[in-house]
Amino acid sequence: MRYFDYAATTPTDHDVLTLMHEVAKAYPGNPSSLHDPGIAARKRYNQAKNAVAEQLNTTRKNLIFTGNGSEANNLAIKGFYHRHPDARIITTAVEHKATLSTCLYLKDKGADVVVLPVSSEGNLDLDALKNVLEKDKNHFLTLIYANNETGSLLNWEPIKAILAPYQVTVHLDMIQAPLYEVIDLDTLGADMVSLSGHKFHGPRGVGLLYVRDAERIDSLIHGGTHEFKKRAGTENLPAICGFALALKEAQANAEAHAKETTRLAKRLLERLYRRGIDYRLNGQPLNANRIDAILNIGFAGVDADVLAFELNRLGFYVSLGSACDAGNIEPSHVLQAMNVPSPYLEGSIRISLGKNLSSEDIDALADALGNLAT
Repeated sequence: MRYFDYAATTPTDHDVLTLMHEVAKAYPGNPSSLHDPGIAARKRYNQAKNAVAEQLNTTRKNLIFTGNGSEANNLAIKGFYHRHPDARIITTAVEHKATLSTCLYLKDKGADVVVLPVSSEGNLDLDALKNVLEKDKNHFLTLIYANNETGSLLNWEPIKAILAPYQVTVHLDMIQAPLYEVIDLDTLGADMVSLSGHKFHGPRGVGLLYVRDAERIDSLIHGGTHEFKKRAGTENLPAICGFALALKEAQANAEAHAKETTRLAKRLLERLYRRGIDYRLNGQPLNANRIDAILNIGFAGVDADVLAFELNRLGFYVSLGSACDAGNIEPSHVLQAMNVPSPYLEGSIRISLGKNLSSEDIDALADALGNLAT
């Protein structure tokens, strides 16, 4: 098996699984219970949350564990809107559906929502951003930091400079980032940040929302007083502990991992070029402002669905550069927003690289693509 879909989910590390099993056995109590097993579980929970806070250079009171990244994005956007219904919500056309669909849902409910255009490389149109900001108006800006389809990174510093004179609460979807760069929430300058454990070799079913000021959002799930009254429900202690360990290891190895996946990405594109394949790298070029591990490649005159099916049959597992919606296969909204030319749009697949891949795996994939995409 050759797995090239790390942007969809990463295999959970063995040491993370081992820790989760140990925690599940050692801490049977509910962290909210006041007996000894409950108190022990609460202490272990606090230990894990403190470790995450220290890793991200923030404090535990700013962290809310969720069930996944989509919930974290929903909590940020809907939670802010429920507290500030007159705010203008600003986003872009290349967001993850967890963000874009949430914003459009609120627009249908009467919210003031603006979806900004992007360039052919996926960069936010800064002039368009300037044009929707108003003095004396409350704004909520929600942006994907590392695009899950193309790997393009947000040009954050110029955006931050533009926002300075205005009243803007910023939420960044950084779910794809932890494997590739060190995150320092104190210096980042965002008000909210979403993460998800299964994107950095942690467990599925646990996400995180950083909130600089929790009073800016309302809870979506009501019940108990969990997560500072912002997310009711018994904490998933084994998953939270696994999240903390996986994040620590991802951040410790981020620089080396980014360097290695860049090497593999270059190797793949070089081999495709040598074979004379007519392809297009959608988004930023390699070594630009991007995560090189996420490659969205369009093959001219090729049906992406057929290509992905044939690769799967040969044991190469990739994602489509398209989305399936209500049984209808349509081109990716991200690629359409970037105006990817039609011959490449219909033939785009996402190849995402990870730590379990070798040069031999890359060469084998290039050979398979050479046979299927020509």
